[in-house]
Amino acid sequence: MFLFKSKKKKTLILTIHGFGKKRHHEFDPLCQYLKVKGWDCIQFDIYSLKDPEDAHFEQWIQRCEERIRSALSLKRPIILIGFSMGGVIASYLASVYPVQSLILVAPAFRYFDLQKLGSYSWHALRKLTAKEKSVPSSLQTRSFMDIVDHYKDSVYHVSCPLLILHGTKDEVIPYESSRNIYNDLQASKKCLLLIEGGKHRMLYDGLGHEKPCFKIIESMLNNELL
Repeated sequence: MFLFKSKKKKTLILTIHGFGKKRHHEFDPLCQYLKVKGWDCIQFDIYSLKDPEDAHFEQWIQRCEERIRSALSLKRPIILIGFSMGGVIASYLASVYPVQSLILVAPAFRYFDLQKLGSYSWHALRKLTAKEKSVPSSLQTRSFMDIVDHYKDSVYHVSCPLLILHGTKDEVIPYESSRNIYNDLQASKKCLLLIEGGKHRMLYDGLGHEKPCFKIIESMLNNELL
């Protein structure tokens, strides 16, 4: 009689990008790093820059849910990585769908500065991505804000292991928002790491924080951090 051990299915990484012109390309450096290490990553765009009226936040969420359901249909463990707005969405997905763990990078639980946004709302945010012609429309900026408003509390319902990374020099999302959220979380396995000097786009801005962040994320993926 021969006993064959079932081969453990390889973990799949699903990335959820933030708000801006780069969309899924925000994860290119990280995914290239992880693919060399043998990890499979899924990247996709939540909205179209070619259609300024692609600005219904419910549709954005629906697209993300379709992606995670498709990934789960492969019967492989799923790890979610969300950046900025994508951190809020990933938290929602992890609160609803069975994922192995959740990694948030500069999650937008508190977008920009609520005190200052007031009268000029989307104008302030668009300036952050105005170096190229293809930038999110004002309607899409409103959808970003709606997603934060509707789903920012989802993280409190996450039960899987959770890692939050946030730069201390983040010029878009104050790192204190992650610290405050972390202190209120009830999750049994959680970790907050503040990256000294890291800015909002520290995963791809070329200022020297990419590799340290990548190694921390890799440790989380390998179950070496929690």
